[in-house]
Amino acid sequence: MKTILIILPYFGPFPKMFPFWLESAYANSSIDFLIITNNKLDAKKNIKVVNMEFEELKLVIQKKFDFPISLPSPYKLCDFKGAYGVIFCNFIKGYDFWGFGDIDLIYGNIRLFLTNEILSNFWVISGWGHLTLYKNNEMCNNFFKNYLEGFQYYKNVFSNPKNSAFDEYNHRGLSDMWKVLYPEKIWNCYPFDDIRVPRINFNFISEFHLECSYKLIFEYRNKNLRRIYVNSFGEAAQENILYVHFQQRGFMKILANDKESYLIVPNKFIDIEDITIQKLDKWTKPRDIERNIWYFLNRIKRRFKMILKNTN
Repeated sequence: MKTILIILPYFGPFPKMFPFWLESAYANSSIDFLIITNNKLDAKKNIKVVNMEFEELKLVIQKKFDFPISLPSPYKLCDFKGAYGVIFCNFIKGYDFWGFGDIDLIYGNIRLFLTNEILSNFWVISGWGHLTLYKNNEMCNNFFKNYLEGFQYYKNVFSNPKNSAFDEYNHRGLSDMWKVLYPEKIWNCYPFDDIRVPRINFNFISEFHLECSYKLIFEYRNKNLRRIYVNSFGEAAQENILYVHFQQRGFMKILANDKESYLIVPNKFIDIEDITIQKLDKWTKPRDIERNIWYFLNRIKRRFKMILKNTN
């Protein structure tokens, strides 16, 4: 079995859903996760922990480069993800693959999708910022240093304080460069749901699976994650997925008591229960009032931060 290490630096308070992320990581016991954080977190099972402050990590990263880097905030680390094979070279020794991702998601059974056959035939798995794996070899580990006309160059990205989405598709970054130079080396399938930022209401809309987004919810049970929705025939349908990624959903309520078995419905985690069309209707009923209140409070919060920033 191919060995995998997923590297996740995270600074500041963990999100409310972190215990559920953690449980879904534990469930993938054949995959190791390295969390670098200033939070109190114990290493356990397949979770490795390095405790350090963000300023300490900045020094570690700077030592890897012979030019001044710009890392004004933890969010800027996204641009450095493709360089983790160099930055954390001591941690990836002995692993077949290393990777990176986010913690605002829930994993399903990763090995159900990333089989040994796939890992034997591809060097880059996915290419999205929320979960990407690279084969642990000299070329992949140093690929971020490539220069290609019309694409972002790592020295410019690493020395610019602004986020450049260097780790993502559609921004002339690393994943786009792989697609141009070595398309046969990338496994770029979409067995996951990347949920859009809520705009009209809180309902889930999957970026790459619009056909599965009608009355969409998620069920985590027996270490598997399923999308459940109403199909074009008006019937409840379900499929196993690799993971679900949430964005800007800090308003989600945690009402589930069991982290090993639960439902994720628009705006909350709830205890597991039998699913019917009627319940899907109830859970996915637009909640415009809640949405408007959340956006109003969020706007005030952003303005307050700007005022504080300008007065400092």
